[in-house]
Amino acid sequence: MKKLSCILIGLLMVSVLAACGNNDDKKAQLSKNGVIELTLWTDWTEDRPENTLYKDIIAKFNEEHEDIQIKEEAIPHDQYETKLRTQAAGNQLPDLMRVWPGARTEPLAEGGAILPLNPIIDNWEGVIPDSILQDYAIGGNYYAIPSNVSVTGLIFYHKDRLQAAGYDEFPKTYDEFKKLVKALNDEGTTPIALGNKSIWPLQSVYISTIADRFTGSDYLKNTLGGEGTFEDPQFISALSVIDELTKANAFNEDMNTLDEAQSRNEFIKGSAGMHFAGSWAIGPILDSVEDIDNIGVAPFPTFEGGNGDPARIAGAAGGGIAVNSQLSEEEQEAAFTFLKYYYGEELYQGLIKANIIVPANVEMDDSIPQIFQDANSFVQGGLAPVYDATLTPELTDIINNGLQSITLGDKTPEELAKEMQKENESK
Repeated sequence: MKKLSCILIGLLMVSVLAACGNNDDKKAQLSKNGVIELTLWTDWTEDRPENTLYKDIIAKFNEEHEDIQIKEEAIPHDQYETKLRTQAAGNQLPDLMRVWPGARTEPLAEGGAILPLNPIIDNWEGVIPDSILQDYAIGGNYYAIPSNVSVTGLIFYHKDRLQAAGYDEFPKTYDEFKKLVKALNDEGTTPIALGNKSIWPLQSVYISTIADRFTGSDYLKNTLGGEGTFEDPQFISALSVIDELTKANAFNEDMNTLDEAQSRNEFIKGSAGMHFAGSWAIGPILDSVEDIDNIGVAPFPTFEGGNGDPARIAGAAGGGIAVNSQLSEEEQEAAFTFLKYYYGEELYQGLIKANIIVPANVEMDDSIPQIFQDANSFVQGGLAPVYDATLTPELTDIINNGLQSITLGDKTPEELAKEMQKENESK
């Protein structure tokens, strides 16, 4: 046994020395050739305009930088995050990797697997609001830069329908908005096309922004952490907006039997004056509406007595690229050079042309429809948390079903708030 142990230890030492030798050989080769090669894992396997754009920018970077080469490896999305977690556990992550904000990046950051980008974060000062960069901030460090933003709180409207009801511009306050709802009903126009069959729109599209207007952006995180309650009067006031709008006949009667896409099509046909949706609706509306100049987009109105910042809109930063913390100093500098190049004007202008909302404050020419320019400008006020991206699955089910029950008259806002708090305390 003693002899066998010595043999095993000897073999292990040989393996370690061989690995070290291979690493030394690699470094020597890099130094000899003057080229640093970095592997980037992505989930860009689908044939989509943005994926083509991402790859084209990498190819252009490689052409312009003879001393740095980015080797992109695309992995199907359904397998990607599982592989990333598995490789992280074995300390075998690639040099660069696509990540997503919040709880999906926290384990990598807290485990020391990825590198803070603090040394280069000033590169985006004045370009991307810090409130958006904060989606990738953990413990005071920034770990990725977002390429896009997904917002959920946009209000699309037919300008001519509002003008017929006596409104030349979209109401700024909720009290004015309720008067618009009544005026549209008086004109015989359904005020809002809603498709809540899948039960998430009232939560993700409506409550995410409405509740933030009342409670402020820290409320949700604090409440989930036990420092607040879902029975807070401000949160109940937010839920009550859905009850009030339902009773004011703001929505189509079949709102709980239409899905989100069907309700959007009803709006596009002109069956309703307004449609509440997220950035995913911009492309279909631009592609389908005959007179795009007749379509306006607005943020949610302000609510009197609310604690939240009225400039914020519900949304979340999209995917970013993180850097492996095990890179050598030379490789880190190469990675930083790539990130500063990649997250630039060409990326954001290309995404804009694909009707994708971006976090950057960039100039747009006249070829970009005004509806897109307006929607994109809203994110500069900062992002409010999206409820179904923040709540536990159990709480998400409760609020989704509860909001639908409110529209059916089967539950009160107070009862829903109490049910959510009971679940929150049971964790």
